[in-house]
Amino acid sequence: MNVILLGAPGSGKGTQSIILNKKFGFLQLSTGEMIRQNIEDKTQLGLMVESIVNKGGFVNDEIILNMVSNRISMEDCKDGFVLDGFPRNVKQALSFHQILNERKIKINFVIELKVNKQNLFARIKNRAFEANEAREDDKDDVLENRLKIYEEQTEPLVPYYKNLGLHYEVNGMKNINDIAKDIETILKYKTRPIRR
Repeated sequence: MNVILLGAPGSGKGTQSIILNKKFGFLQLSTGEMIRQNIEDKTQLGLMVESIVNKGGFVNDEIILNMVSNRISMEDCKDGFVLDGFPRNVKQALSFHQILNERKIKINFVIELKVNKQNLFARIKNRAFEANEAREDDKDDVLENRLKIYEEQTEPLVPYYKNLGLHYEVNGMKNINDIAKDIETILKYKTRPIRR
């Protein structure tokens, strides 16, 4: 089973991806983590995208698509994966859909973590406090820019995936365990025909 998690920055996609990995064994594929690891390792890609990420921007579609396309082809993705933070826009989704069709891979569920954006800043600050450090992309001005980009570019994915019959919504403002239970209910008991 393959799942896409949608949600604004700070909505808890990463946390729920980890829970899905532990509970169902789906491999967590976070483009943000992939990019941050490249930056930390000072790879060619990392050096290329570091300044973009630190300003709250997004890496271009071609780089992301190549990165994800290569990753889902690996053996450890065969039993299922959960994508956290990808696709970011409809153009990426269309290209990704074509790649999936060519490889006979299906997305089974697209789950949106619906959040109150006004409360996201408090959640992000709490994340930084608990970790005793703030990520560069958690700073207020950077987060504001990321939220604006999300609204303009990523939210249009909701009607796109609704049209494919794949979209489900959960209340992302609940506590972590309740969100996880809602997602588990969807994965276990909801089925829809997948349109090609």
